[in-house]
Amino acid sequence: MDKPRKHIRFEPDENTFVLAKGDSGITHSGICVDESQSGCAGVFKKHNDLIPKKMIMVKVGQLDVISAEIRWAKILDEGIVKVGFQYLE
Repeated sequence: MDKPRKHIRFEPDENTFVLAKGDSGITHSGICVDESQSGCAGVFKKHNDLIPKKMIMVKVGQLDVISAEIRWAKILDEGIVKVGFQYLE
């Protein structure tokens, strides 16, 4: 049986962007596809910064910048990845 989620997922406002900055210094821009109190998921162009267990800084829509851990990454197509972030603060 699936473990219940700690926080309810909700659909982000239309055209909500996720900006993610890893240790390469590059800021990656993606589209947010779901949100919760403890994290979010977004779709990005594939890059070595966007792999599980990496610490990264994210800015989601109008929220302030927050540190996060990449919890998972799923390749959707050649060069496109869906990434799940868990907020750390």
